[in-house]
Amino acid sequence: MNASLNPWDLAALVVSTGGIAAYGMWVSRRRESATEFLSGANQSSWWAMAMGIIATQASAITFISTPGQGFADGLRFAQFYLGMPVALFVLGAWVVPRYMRSGARTAYEYLESIFGPRVRGLAALLFLVSRSLAAGITLYAPAIVLSAVFHWDLRSTVVAIGLVVVAYTAFGGYKAVEVTQTAQMAVILVGLVAAWWVLYRGIPSEMGLRGAWSVAATYGHDQVLDWSWNPASRYTVWSGLAGGFFLAMAYFGTDQSQVGRYLSGKSLAEIRRGFLVTGLIKVPMQLFILSLGLLLLVRMHLSTEPLWHNPAVASAWSQMPESEQLNAKWAAVQHSRAQATTAPESPERRAELVALRAEQQKLKSEAAEVVARRAPDLETKDVDYVFLGWALNNMPVGLLGLLLAVIMAGAMSSSSAEINALAATSLIDFGRAAGLRESLSTSRWVTLLWGLIAMGIALLASLYENLIQLVNLVGSLFYGPMLGIFLCAWLFPRRPSWAVFAAGVAAELSILGLHAATVVGHVELGFLWYNLIGALLVVALAFLLPLIFRRT
Repeated sequence: MNASLNPWDLAALVVSTGGIAAYGMWVSRRRESATEFLSGANQSSWWAMAMGIIATQASAITFISTPGQGFADGLRFAQFYLGMPVALFVLGAWVVPRYMRSGARTAYEYLESIFGPRVRGLAALLFLVSRSLAAGITLYAPAIVLSAVFHWDLRSTVVAIGLVVVAYTAFGGYKAVEVTQTAQMAVILVGLVAAWWVLYRGIPSEMGLRGAWSVAATYGHDQVLDWSWNPASRYTVWSGLAGGFFLAMAYFGTDQSQVGRYLSGKSLAEIRRGFLVTGLIKVPMQLFILSLGLLLLVRMHLSTEPLWHNPAVASAWSQMPESEQLNAKWAAVQHSRAQATTAPESPERRAELVALRAEQQKLKSEAAEVVARRAPDLETKDVDYVFLGWALNNMPVGLLGLLLAVIMAGAMSSSSAEINALAATSLIDFGRAAGLRESLSTSRWVTLLWGLIAMGIALLASLYENLIQLVNLVGSLFYGPMLGIFLCAWLFPRRPSWAVFAAGVAAELSILGLHAATVVGHVELGFLWYNLIGALLVVALAFLLPLIFRRT
């Protein structure tokens, strides 16, 4: 990979990311109160809210990992978002009016009026744990990019990126986050379209999109909807509608990084318009990003796919004695695959491509065993590097810098919103108990503290199967019980507060235990179902516990 950027690429990266950060600090330089710093002043338009919600979701992980997900598994991941539009409709029609009538600045402040401070504290604590973990992961993702481009130390890169994000978030607070997210989304959309166009232009004209789609369909990568009832499958229509709905309800209804985006809206009508735009954009946007992976898959059929996409593994692999023989076998498979790809469409061609893919996967497994034996500290799951590796070597001058700016913009928008929400929750929901006063100075120091915590978590991060799955897994471990607590507040406000509190604790421990059982192989269950199970478990226990203990 490149050790340095062309001056035009460097200029595109610096102007896009640095200019946006500087603009956010300038616009937000005059903050009059801690409340305005932490949660805005009810001035956001529907457009700013929609862009803020999407930008908070669209972290650097989205643009690094999602194309890799499409490359490895096709379009099925889009089912993860099927329940989201339904959840936004329910929230806009039913939940948001309750929040607005209560005058709450955070979702957890609303809970205290229903169940008291103990339940409020539990929900806020679950948010702080889950969102700080997610914030660390979103800081880790862009560090992969810059460390690969410049061959920097990964840990030093994490610290450098974290300091930039923390600086403008701690300086400008909510306003800095809001005004930068709209500009960041503009950079993101332009960069993604540019990357798609470059990939498309690399497909031979005689093949075209129809031929490229045929290649992807050979491996089932064209499938968007999986109607099977297999609970062990992570992405099906049913897990997307059920688990995805409950995850979206929890994320948009109970997570302060999202609740804070829309509670700053000018009116209920503005918030509902923002929800409508978000629901209409999100699924097509994810399909578009996944399609980058499909085009990349076809491009690598026509050229040479590297054995290792991770540059650190590729470098170490070149020094291993087993590499020469396996590299030769890999090259032979790639050559045969390229010839089969350009052959006319037929059942024989599809069978040959499937067989060559199986041979490719066998060679990759053999190579991974060698690396695990000789360099056990290296991570051989490198799907997160697929899109990045291609871009660094194939994007035209200027557009590479823009694509890197897309990744950085995603990191900045998501991380800054998360850190701001962590600070707001800490001061508004726990500040009084801790003896902290909501002053502008204290707000900035607490924001700085959470930024440093996120950086620490990022330094401990390591690759999961891929980052987009890791961040969704972290959410699924906590969002179900959080949503269950809020469902009790929305639907059953007369439940005893002690029962809701105990149900929330028991459900969270149960979800963590269930995940541990899936890790060791005792249970086969896709993690999206954790959201449904956790939520229903809280509601059920909130009703059963008073009956068991006969207490009111």
